[in-house]
Amino acid sequence: MDEAFAHLEGNNLRNNKKTEIPPDGGWGYIVCIGVGFTFMLGFGSSNAFGILFNNFFLEQDGASGLPLVIGVYNGALSIAGFLSGIALKKYSFRQVGLVGAGLFVLGDILTIFVQRTYQLVFTFGVIRGAGFGVMIPVSFTAFNCYFTKKRTAMMSANQTMSSMASITFPILVTYLLSEYGFRWTLGLVMAVDLHLIFAMIVMHPVEWHMIKTADCPEIELSATSDVKRSSKIKCNKSEAFDESVVKMLPGEDNVVGTKSTSRHESIQKSIIKVIYENVELDLLKDPRFVSTLIGLGFAFVSDVTYLAMEPMLLFSYGYSQMQVATCVMIGAIADLAARFCLAVFTYFYNVDSKKLFFAGTCVTMVLRVALVSSDNLNFVIAITAVSGLVRCSVQVLFPLVLVSAAPDRFPAALALHILFSGFLMLMADPLIGVIYETTGSYINCFLAMSFCCLVCIVLWTVEYFVSRKHSS
Repeated sequence: MDEAFAHLEGNNLRNNKKTEIPPDGGWGYIVCIGVGFTFMLGFGSSNAFGILFNNFFLEQDGASGLPLVIGVYNGALSIAGFLSGIALKKYSFRQVGLVGAGLFVLGDILTIFVQRTYQLVFTFGVIRGAGFGVMIPVSFTAFNCYFTKKRTAMMSANQTMSSMASITFPILVTYLLSEYGFRWTLGLVMAVDLHLIFAMIVMHPVEWHMIKTADCPEIELSATSDVKRSSKIKCNKSEAFDESVVKMLPGEDNVVGTKSTSRHESIQKSIIKVIYENVELDLLKDPRFVSTLIGLGFAFVSDVTYLAMEPMLLFSYGYSQMQVATCVMIGAIADLAARFCLAVFTYFYNVDSKKLFFAGTCVTMVLRVALVSSDNLNFVIAITAVSGLVRCSVQVLFPLVLVSAAPDRFPAALALHILFSGFLMLMADPLIGVIYETTGSYINCFLAMSFCCLVCIVLWTVEYFVSRKHSS
């Protein structure tokens, strides 16, 4: 079977050969390792970004460019992730994944030679960010295709690998910088990231590794229902597409027009059709969902920007590279411990994900302010450790919060979250950089991060009282 369409034909194949099921192991373990490497290298090196580029930004007259790079990186990641999900409907895991790995490594190679901040914005922010964004949907989709019964256990293993990378990368980067210098360290990081190419090569279509089992009526009925449901959804979507939306574009009624104008209108129509078919904007009619979407977006801005700027703040306190790396590592260890405890606790007890997320955001807002109130090393280590514990509530619970806001339409809600968060980071992070450039102080930057948390807190508080009033 042609690899490019193997995963598209999977439903039909499973419908025709009803005795074939995903392996839940076998080659799936290799795919799981590939997914683990993707998250390790993607998140690990990003977690050490502030340590790696500290001297570079100092040479550029300050760290105001750091939020800009991080904002562009996460914006490119989000937009590329959305487009990658669309591409997977037509191309195979490996084809899309190798494009992402190629962009990621290309960004690493070009970053070795950067001399100015704007160059880093393009190489690390745009190219590398887009590469990682392309690989994330590929990894999740391939993983979910290979595992059913063992999905939770194997995803936990992947999360552990990612957390271990976040713990070890700051120390590793600190050692490499002291031994080999800035440029050679970038080259060694690029060499390590080359493993992403092999991680994407192992993303075979699941149809190549399906296993035969005894006929099971429930599985057959489920598979058939899924096929019918998906085809029905596709049919409804195509029927629901209103050509009048496209015809509202300027120049539609003009028969006579230049060739360039027609081509421009055709591109506009294509873009609108892609957005219409892949983003269910009618979700934005629900005020509760909009509140959740905005709150999650601002909480993410605060979290991501904090991880990037914390090392720069600690360097401004006069800490050594090893002390900064130790602080970052302690935060990552606390995060890993919190994830483990949360997994055990939620196994035995049900929790309200949104309330727990809300409480974590409230604590986070206070911690952002506390971190800039003293430069005492022991105090900073304590705040960093608590921040690592609380960060778990943001990173782990956000999908559950999103599900609670749109229970039956999670894929559409996730697509909107990716797009909104990406564009928000593109705007908010550079603004934080402007705040540093204007004031020359990290205090105002961390207060701005606290304000992002405050937006989430205020919105959700208002939503709670409004919904309570309506219910009564």
